[in-house]
Amino acid sequence: MIQRFQPQWTGRADLHMHTSASDGTMPVRELLNYVAAKRPWLDVIAITDHDTLEAAWWAYEQRQHYPFDIIPGIEVSSLAGHILALWVTKPIARGMDLPDTVAAIHEAGGVAVLAHPFHIEMGLVRKLAWRYWRSPEVLLESGLDAIEAHNAAIVTPGSNRVAGQLARRIGLAVTGGSDAHTPGAVGSGITRFAGTTAADLRHALETRQTATEGASWHIREYIAYLRHERQRRGRPSLAKPV
Repeated sequence: MIQRFQPQWTGRADLHMHTSASDGTMPVRELLNYVAAKRPWLDVIAITDHDTLEAAWWAYEQRQHYPFDIIPGIEVSSLAGHILALWVTKPIARGMDLPDTVAAIHEAGGVAVLAHPFHIEMGLVRKLAWRYWRSPEVLLESGLDAIEAHNAAIVTPGSNRVAGQLARRIGLAVTGGSDAHTPGAVGSGITRFAGTTAADLRHALETRQTATEGASWHIREYIAYLRHERQRRGRPSLAKPV
């Protein structure tokens, strides 16, 4: 399996970002326009709101108006942590175990990615992280396709590095994403691959020829997100339960 960046891998994809349909700060149209104007080097993006396909589907239907490819997706809240469902065009139920979540994603024609598996600031992830490190075969047995080895929102030192090591141990593809909730964070984590299209990216994931790049969010993005969350707490979530 190839996981180190190769010079011929010209493609750049941000496979994890949120809109105001869940807990992001920007409506989907504004986010797409921001990417077109401010992140012209991105070839592919995925909208992955929490447990709702609403914004991702709208973006996918508008893809002909933008210079980058758009992948519809969901960040599914499973009993095994957050799972990115990429290339799905119908909702995926939340609250299932890992094998059932992955199976539902595959039945919907998608690719299943374990998101931020060592983001130990999250209570559920903290409980599961040691299990995945000690018994990584449970990930393979579930049919999982990839592991998010760079999540730009994570501040715990070493979390992304350990995720990459886990992927290498069990031979899964890796993805990178910004986990952007604010516009300035978009592109801070990316997946590198050969080609420039969403189809090229999917082939790279299937053949496990991807790599990750990126850094953490700038401090101003953390501040903007925390302010947004403080204001949002008093309002009902826009995410629609499945």
